[in-house]
Amino acid sequence: MATGEAIFPDAAQRLAGLADAAMAPPARAALSAWGQTFNLHRVLAHSPDTLAAWMTFGAHILRNNALDVRLRELVVLRVAWITRSSYEWGQHAGLCKRLGIPDEDVARVPLGPDAPGWTPLEAALLRGVDQMMRGWSIDADVYRTLEGALTAQQLVDYVLLVGEFILVALTLNVFQIEKDPGLAPWPGEAAP
Repeated sequence: MATGEAIFPDAAQRLAGLADAAMAPPARAALSAWGQTFNLHRVLAHSPDTLAAWMTFGAHILRNNALDVRLRELVVLRVAWITRSSYEWGQHAGLCKRLGIPDEDVARVPLGPDAPGWTPLEAALLRGVDQMMRGWSIDADVYRTLEGALTAQQLVDYVLLVGEFILVALTLNVFQIEKDPGLAPWPGEAAP
């Protein structure tokens, strides 16, 4: 696979998502609180109790995370890039635009933590993502930088944010879940 290529850019979805009427009541109840039902949710609805439990955690880690939203979204984009999850990238690149995160910052995420323009904290967060995904931990230098800039709550939320979006990317990639309409394109792809 070429560097920067999504894992399955044009592959057929492996597990069909459920229509609203086919969902069990726990799945419908969990999704009603979310507001919008995405293709990911429709696939996860095959396991309604798991979906309901995951939605509680997912909503917390995304909406109530102690990290600043800019930092949160840069971290999620880095996970999406490393996992080659075009769906996750598309959801969160679009969210970045709605949050006012500059396009040039989003475009710099694939270049990694050594790209010029990151603050020391942003670079450390991105480097930490790379290290967690490569070696399942963070080295002492990166940890010291993070520890010096983040509260204990933010440190916990950061690690669990990375883990949550590895889980999401894995689910999206294994089931080759079709991107929802209107998602931002993968870097280098034309906009839909």
